[in-house]
Amino acid sequence: MQSDIKKILQHPKLDFIGFAASLLCAIHCAVLPFLLSLAPLAGFHLLANPMVEYSVIAVGLLVGSFSLLHGYRHHHHKSLPLYMIVAGFVLIFAGHLLLHTGNSQELIMTVMGALLVATAHLANQYYVRRTNKKATRRLQSENCKQLAA
Repeated sequence: MQSDIKKILQHPKLDFIGFAASLLCAIHCAVLPFLLSLAPLAGFHLLANPMVEYSVIAVGLLVGSFSLLHGYRHHHHKSLPLYMIVAGFVLIFAGHLLLHTGNSQELIMTVMGALLVATAHLANQYYVRRTNKKATRRLQSENCKQLAA
C-alpha cells in the first residue's frame, strides 16, 4: 500500500497535474465574480462554497508539496521552485484569509498566487528534465568509453 502511494507521488506527470490545477485555480478565481452574478440564473452556487475553495487549495498544496519536494530531493536540488510555491500559497492564503471580502484585492492576490504556483511547477519540471538530460548524456558518454576500451 505504501509503495503504491510512493509510486503515485513519484509519477513524472505530477508536475503537470499541479500546473493544470494551479492554472484552473487562477481561471476559477478570475471568472468566479462573473459566475456569481449569474449564479441565481444558472445554479452555480456550489462554486462559491468556501469548502469547495478550501478543498481545492488543500489538494493543490498537497500535490505541489509532494511534486516539488520529490523534484528537489531526487533530481535537481534547486530551491527556486520551492520558494515560488511557498510565495504563491502565501498570496493565496492571504487573499482568502485576510481579504475575504470579495473585493479586487482578494482576486488579484489569489490569481497571482495561483499563477506563481503554476510557474513553480513549470520551473520544477524544467529542472527535472534538464537534470535527466545531463544524466542521460553522462551515461551515454561512459558507455561509449567502455565500448572503446
